[in-house]
Amino acid sequence: MEKFNLSKKGIIVTIITTVLILVAGTICFAMIKINNKTIETVIEDDEEQAENIIEEANVIEEEIVEEPEEEEKEKQKENKKPGISSDTYYVKINLMANVVNIYTKDANGNYTVPVKALLCSTGKATPTSGKYRLNGTKHRWHTLFGGVYGQYTTAIVGDILFHSVPYSRNGDPSSLIYGYYDKLGSKASAGCIRLTVQDAIWVYNNITRGTVVEFYSDPNPGPLGKPTAQKISSNTTCRGWDPTDPTPGNPWRNYVNNTPSQSTPAQGGQTTEKPIENPKPAEPEKPKDNTITTENTIVDNTTTEGADNNIPSGIAE
Repeated sequence: MEKFNLSKKGIIVTIITTVLILVAGTICFAMIKINNKTIETVIEDDEEQAENIIEEANVIEEEIVEEPEEEEKEKQKENKKPGISSDTYYVKINLMANVVNIYTKDANGNYTVPVKALLCSTGKATPTSGKYRLNGTKHRWHTLFGGVYGQYTTAIVGDILFHSVPYSRNGDPSSLIYGYYDKLGSKASAGCIRLTVQDAIWVYNNITRGTVVEFYSDPNPGPLGKPTAQKISSNTTCRGWDPTDPTPGNPWRNYVNNTPSQSTPAQGGQTTEKPIENPKPAEPEKPKDNTITTENTIVDNTTTEGADNNIPSGIAE
């Protein structure tokens, strides 16, 4: 009999609890409906205020977007020059001839129109084949491998750059390693593409990030032939300067073939257009390590060239 009483009490408690839960749930549901109705009424009554709140939020979101770093701004500015885009030119580097050929599009959109041929020096770590979209990082003066420096550097892929013949002092255009200048047109670098200053400036100003650069080898230098560059080592007065450098004070402006003159020596490259003026300087980077990295390979970037005509041993760039 006692067990029956306990079971009956338990059933009553369960029924009461269930009723209370149902009542509480109904009240909560009613409150939610009331709140939703209130919110809907507020929005309907003041749509303009709601739109203003959303607009203010958008403005705040725009204001908190971080500004790009200064170097990135320079890259963006460099690659947005009027009339020059990543598909304006196509670059072909002929390792066998040591010539850089620049092409632009014909009426059919194919890169068959030669624009410039640049005399260069390639090296043992230069890619021997393949097509790459230009990295495009540029520096007015840049530290190269082996503690030397280059003017007007433009990154191609990894640590392979276009740049001038190297200098022994950073920012000093009178410290040209002239023995290397005399080697233009032959394989002489550790991997980068060395150019005269005039040609390095043209690349710096015109070849932008995303431009396709192709490496190949052919005894035929290209449609414009192989340019020439004067030999400068014997001119003890001027040989510390690149003859094509437009920097004021370049002594080559008063010399032709070691003879005082008011004429400027003939330029080395073949071209169908006038180069752009000297660009705004940018700060050099920190020294790099001794590897050259491309999209396909990593190679040692150490040269064993001996010292001759002021070429320091151990230079790798």
